[in-house]
Amino acid sequence: MAERLTDLLHHTVDGVPVPHPDAFAIAAAGRARRTRRRVGTVALAAAVVAVVGVGVAVVAGLDDGPARSSQVATQDPAGKAYAELGAFSVGEHVSVGDSTVELSPAPHHLAQTSVGVVTQQHGGDGAPFRLVRPDGEVSPLSIPADAWSVSGDPHHPRVAWLVPLQNEGWVHVWDVVGDQELASLRVELPGDTPEGGKSGLREVQLDGDFVHVGTDARTVHRVDWRTGEDQELPFSPVDVHDGVATSFDDDGRWTLVDAATGEVVRDLGRRIETVKLSPDGEHVLVVRFDDNGSRASIEPTTGGTAVELPGFTGLSSWTVGGRVVGQLDREPATLRRCDVDGACTDATVSWIDDANPIVLPADYLMVG
Repeated sequence: MAERLTDLLHHTVDGVPVPHPDAFAIAAAGRARRTRRRVGTVALAAAVVAVVGVGVAVVAGLDDGPARSSQVATQDPAGKAYAELGAFSVGEHVSVGDSTVELSPAPHHLAQTSVGVVTQQHGGDGAPFRLVRPDGEVSPLSIPADAWSVSGDPHHPRVAWLVPLQNEGWVHVWDVVGDQELASLRVELPGDTPEGGKSGLREVQLDGDFVHVGTDARTVHRVDWRTGEDQELPFSPVDVHDGVATSFDDDGRWTLVDAATGEVVRDLGRRIETVKLSPDGEHVLVVRFDDNGSRASIEPTTGGTAVELPGFTGLSSWTVGGRVVGQLDREPATLRRCDVDGACTDATVSWIDDANPIVLPADYLMVG
């Protein structure tokens, strides 16, 4: 297989099946937990705060469990392997930690939670969403089929998604262990849909008690899904973990932001392919463009010495335990995992072939 991964990705993405959301078919779900940390301490003078008086449905008594640190699936060998090795798929093969299952049709998205990954498949029979646990157990989920894409919380057994309607959207939060909805929340989204009225294809970001919903005005609704409190802030979220957000503006500039206040913590600049936050918000994977192609590094969120990661591309992600995992650009059959200090291990992926040339990491949304 002589082609580089970056070339293979361009050839592959056009064939990825993307379901089209029936936006008016559903409207109900939500609730979230509070992030335990902020990057900086700043005033909320620029924030617009409003309590949602209608359009909030919370299921009382659900998901009031222990703190997030005790919920991450690391207490048993399978959970520890998941935290260290992460999750990915190649065609119909889905690996979670050191367990592998086969799902048909092949999933096109994997969302990491504290108890395993939620897979999404389009077409075929059965549930389009399934929970794959680190021990290899597969459970169908009753998440509505027209939920276009779900975002997971790596610290809790929950996912969330957005249903965009005209001038509003409904955010849904789902307990993947109990397979039930925790809450539904209405947010104001002027226009037919987000993203300039052109597409309903938008993820939300779930971080503890808060769901983050971006608007086409480059602002974000930061909604406490337990109470319905809606705080509108001046940034456009891409990732949100432990109160830290990555944001991308119309000028192509990436920044790191305090998700609770909108305060810019750090300017990462332009000419960047990918920015991915670690689950604890302490580090960020940055893949920059230079004259020789992609250049990946791990950097502390607040700044400091960058650790170079040779061979990585934007088709990379984090494990729930805080390691970067990705397919190597010039060696597509090799999967590399690296700690934040740059110590790496390589593994051969035996399922890579001409029909399935791409390793799809968890939390990577591939859209054709």
